Amino acid sequence: MSQRIIILFFCLMLSLCIHAQVTGVVSTNKEKILIGEPFTMRFELKAISSSANIQWQLPDTIPHFEVISIDSSDVLIRKITLTSFDSGLWAVENVAAFVPSNVNGQPQLLRFSPKEMLIEYDTTGNQLMNDIKPIVEVNAGQWWIGVIVAAAALISLIALIILFRKWKQKKAAVVIDESPGTALEDVLKKIQQLRKEAWSAQLDQKRNFSELSFAVKRYYERKLRVPFTKLTTDDFVLQLKPHLINDRVITLTQALRLGDSVKFAKFAAAESECVQALDNLEATIKQSEKELNPDA
Repeated sequence: MSQRIIILFFCLMLSLCIHAQVTGVVSTNKEKILIGEPFTMRFELKAISSSANIQWQLPDTIPHFEVISIDSSDVLIRKITLTSFDSGLWAVENVAAFVPSNVNGQPQLLRFSPKEMLIEYDTTGNQLMNDIKPIVEVNAGQWWIGVIVAAAALISLIALIILFRKWKQKKAAVVIDESPGTALEDVLKKIQQLRKEAWSAQLDQKRNFSELSFAVKRYYERKLRVPFTKLTTDDFVLQLKPHLINDRVITLTQALRLGDSVKFAKFAAAESECVQALDNLEATIKQSEKELNPDA
């Protein structure tokens, strides 16, 4: 008889312990949602004091869901507001908490049961999808419209490039004749003036070669209607080369580079070299006058 009483008492105490175990309850304010619609899931601990040492274990991410906010104002409750942009039936899981055991007081991990949520696609046309719009089918039969647009854009680009080049060439080809004399008369007149100048000092040579270089470039500029006066010696010779025979180009190059040495390297040439440069340039220009079109 006493053994039965002991067994009955033990079963009663075991039942009380079982009922006193901490449990986790999961609830939600909606059973299903539309894509992009928010909902709230409530995770609550039962049969435990709010003063107990509780450590919530919330996942960083939840597959198929996006976390909007987490309400942790109550120690025993966590309210997680979620949404989803993946249609289908998905479960919110891996939510847990460390709670003290009612048996020995040691921390134990309590896992909440997964809670499924149905995410549906709105087919009613009520636009309840929070900025998610139905996919619009593309008419593949109208591909030729894109081809026409691309071709028109390409043709327009080519036309603009051609017009720009013509405008640039036209602008560059504008050569104004300010002198009443011909190109040959003006350059020979300048050479004769320079023959009378002093060529012994380096500063005199620098000034004279500057005037000589400009006069020579100006002559060919007026003859060929190409702006040469602002070009360097190398660029000038390079553009002039197709219009003259090689001997003329070599003579011009030697004379003009002698002037560049005097102007930029502070080199003082012999006076005889300067006079020889004048003679060579004069002869070359007279030969060029016969070979080039006499249009200036």
